[in-house]
Amino acid sequence: MTRRFRPGNQNVVLNYERPTGRMIRVGHARVCESRRSMGDGRRRSWQLIKLGPGLLVAGGCLWLALRDVDRTMVVARLSSANWALAPLMALLLLVFFWLKAWRWRLLLEPVSPMSVRDVAGSLMIGFMANNILPAHLGELVRVHVLGRTHDVPRAAVLSTVVLERLFDLLAILALLGVGLLSGPVLPSRYQQAAVTLAVATCVLLAAAVTFVCAADRCLRIFEWVCNRCLVFLPQRWRLGLVELLASAAGGLVALKRPRLAMGIVAASVVKWFVMALMVWVSLKTLGAVDVFAASLVVVGVIAVVILLPAPPGYVGVIQGCFSVVLAMYAVDPNVTVAASVYYHLWQYVPVTLVGLWCLHRSGLRLRDVAGVQTDAQSG
Repeated sequence: MTRRFRPGNQNVVLNYERPTGRMIRVGHARVCESRRSMGDGRRRSWQLIKLGPGLLVAGGCLWLALRDVDRTMVVARLSSANWALAPLMALLLLVFFWLKAWRWRLLLEPVSPMSVRDVAGSLMIGFMANNILPAHLGELVRVHVLGRTHDVPRAAVLSTVVLERLFDLLAILALLGVGLLSGPVLPSRYQQAAVTLAVATCVLLAAAVTFVCAADRCLRIFEWVCNRCLVFLPQRWRLGLVELLASAAGGLVALKRPRLAMGIVAASVVKWFVMALMVWVSLKTLGAVDVFAASLVVVGVIAVVILLPAPPGYVGVIQGCFSVVLAMYAVDPNVTVAASVYYHLWQYVPVTLVGLWCLHRSGLRLRDVAGVQTDAQSG
């Protein structure tokens, strides 16, 4: 029912909804609804635009993986796989995530002492978010979830995540170098790449030790370099670089304790070695032989390439990495693609299901995770 009032010289139309008894200003409500729909449409368009680079990368990787492959042979390989190795694959996956949770607990100990169980839920929710959300937002999601469920300052949690990336980089470079040097004799350009990686690892390790011992001085030097030598970059980017390094400095407290530092380094190396074992088991399951060194290289390449824009779950990216690396070792392309699919299923299905279960146990919903995504993208 519509009623018309005349307050002064203005006509105001009110709509009375009998079931709820609410009074709604029709004209104002329509304007707000129109603006809201326009904002939602722009946000969706922007999200689709951001998906573009990831889809291009995935498409290129899939083309590399499938260009010399017989699809029927891939299906035949998967159907004749040695499924007796599946329990070993499950055990390795469990060990990998336990090591990752244990390392995160060590990094968080100076901030807020917790158990592995306390951090494991947030960790799995973050990996689940990487599998179903774009833009690699899993790290932000797990920071948000841990801060919300355990009342930990998010800035401190973020600093530990930044430090994780540093240790992962060192471990990955080391495994890449070992894989390239310990396998079959490769062309000289690959041997040179192994030497370069070894040198880069030593340089980064020395820089990390220097940063731990003199974090404040390093921050001042880095800020001076950004303001004097990187003036061609937008100021927002320069501030972001300084804040990123400052966040890493905030998590360095754990490295000043020998027990924590040794545990963090050991967990970083062992967990990536376990991931290489998962690649090796995947290849063995599909019938490949003499591919252990190649598995180390595959893991290193995957860890680097997934930093590029990619669709949720890294679809196509993993297949492309398998194909490019294993082509150097003369592995049958059909076996390579089948093994990459097998490996990818283990990384996607159990991780996503466990992450959704942990999300349910935490009392949060996917809407809350999507809220973190929206905030990050709008920022």
